[in-house]
Amino acid sequence: MPAIQDQNLSATQVIALTRAMLSVAHVDGIQPAEAAMIGQFYESSRSGDMPTTATLMSDNAAFDAGALAGSTPDVADTVVLMCLMTGYADGQLSADERGVVTQIASALGVSTVRFDELVGQVRDELIGALSHLPDAGSIAAVVRELDAGA
Repeated sequence: MPAIQDQNLSATQVIALTRAMLSVAHVDGIQPAEAAMIGQFYESSRSGDMPTTATLMSDNAAFDAGALAGSTPDVADTVVLMCLMTGYADGQLSADERGVVTQIASALGVSTVRFDELVGQVRDELIGALSHLPDAGSIAAVVRELDAGA
């Protein structure tokens, strides 16, 4: 997966991306793993003149795709990837979470074909992260769950 640090995101883009991630997490109630991931992303991307992590995490402002209007395809891909990772952070991307990410992708001009590629990329990354584990049966069960949610 492309490293977010490889991109020079503006403060506006970082805040919008964080709000996009929060919109996915709030679909079925923000889970601790989702909150940790979002908080870690924001804190590592935040500059001193931006709202604190706690402020942004407690802010109920809705995601506004207009804040990312004119973004490059790489930035749009990053937003979608981070939103998918947020959805999967609690172990499963629900249909409702996927629907929200699909709406975000559409608003950012990400095609359906590209969206499906990004879902596959996140899925492959998650499977790769587990591949070193010795219990092949458990890994196979996780792969089946990922396939069921895709």
